[in-house]
Amino acid sequence: MAEYKGINGFTLQDLATDPTINTGQVWYNSATRIIKLHSATAAAVWASGNALNTARYELGSAGTQTATLAFGGDIPGGHTANSEEYNGTSWSEGNNLGTSRYYLRGAGTQTAGLGFAGYIYPGSWKNNTEEYNGTSWSPQNNMGTARRSPGSGGTQTAGLAFGGNKSPGGALSNDTEEYGGTSWTTGGSLNTARVYLGGAGTLTAGLAFGGYTTANVAVTEEYDGTSWVNSNNMNTTRARVAGAGIQTSAIGFGGLTPANPAYTGVTEQYDGTSWANSTSLTTARRSAGGAGTTAAGIAFGGNAPPHTTATEEFTGADIPLVQTVTTS
Repeated sequence: MAEYKGINGFTLQDLATDPTINTGQVWYNSATRIIKLHSATAAAVWASGNALNTARYELGSAGTQTATLAFGGDIPGGHTANSEEYNGTSWSEGNNLGTSRYYLRGAGTQTAGLGFAGYIYPGSWKNNTEEYNGTSWSPQNNMGTARRSPGSGGTQTAGLAFGGNKSPGGALSNDTEEYGGTSWTTGGSLNTARVYLGGAGTLTAGLAFGGYTTANVAVTEEYDGTSWVNSNNMNTTRARVAGAGIQTSAIGFGGLTPANPAYTGVTEQYDGTSWANSTSLTTARRSAGGAGTTAAGIAFGGNAPPHTTATEEFTGADIPLVQTVTTS
C-alpha cells in the first residue's frame, strides 16, 4: 500500500494540538488520535435564533452570542425596565432594571453587565448607571453628563461611553466618559459629535462608527484610552447602527440609511483599518441590540418596523471547516 509520503512527497505532521491552519492542510492530532483535513473556509452568515420575549428597540445590550443580556428599551406605548438573558438557544426573563428607560446603552457580560444613560419621554435625559451581577441590577454613581443613544464599549469595571445627545435640549455630544467600576471620569472628546452611533471595543481600544449629526454619517474613529483618531469610513452611511467585537475586528449591522427603503440589514466588518461588506441581516432593522464577536455575533430586537423580537446569530467568514479523515 502506498504511503502518504510517497503520494504527497512529505510526511504527515504529528501535532499535539490543532495548528493555525491553511486550506488543504492535513495533520495528525496525537492527543485525540485523529487525522484531520482543513478543507475550506465558511462564508459569513446570519441565522435565525429564538425570539425575544418582549419586542423592543433602542435597548441596552451586553455579553456574548451564547450568554447575552438585553435590557430596557422602547416598547409599544412606552418604555420598559425588562431584562432578558439568552443562553445560545432561548431567552428567559431576568430581574428588571431599577430605572425604566430607552435609548440606553450597555457593556460587559451577562453576569457582570453595565447599563447607563437613556431617556424617558418627554424631555428627561438620564445619567443613571446600574450594574448587573447575573441576577439583579444595583444603582451606581451617575454619569457626569445625562445623555441618550451614545456609543459604548468595555466591561463592567472598565466601561466606555461616547457621543449621544445630552440635556438640556438634546445638543449633540462629543463627550467621552470612562467608568472604573465605581465612578465616571472624563475622557478624550470624539472628533465628530453625533448621536445614534455604533460602538465596540474596550476602554483603551474603542471604536465609534456611523451615527447622525445633521444627517447620517459613515465616520469611524478609534480610541486609545486618551484620544480619538479618524479612520476609514463605513461603506454604508447610516445612523441607529448596532455593533459588536473589538477595535481590530468589529462588525456594524442594521440601521437607517439615506436610501429608500431606509431600514437596512447591511453588515460590515472592520479589520482595524477599513470596512468590508459582509452578509446582510435577514430582518432589516434599526436600533437593535448587538453583542459578541466577529466570529460569533448576535443581533436582537430593533425596529423593523414595527418593534421586533427577531434574534439572529452571526458566524463570521473564514471560519475553518475541519474534517476527520480517519481515526485509529
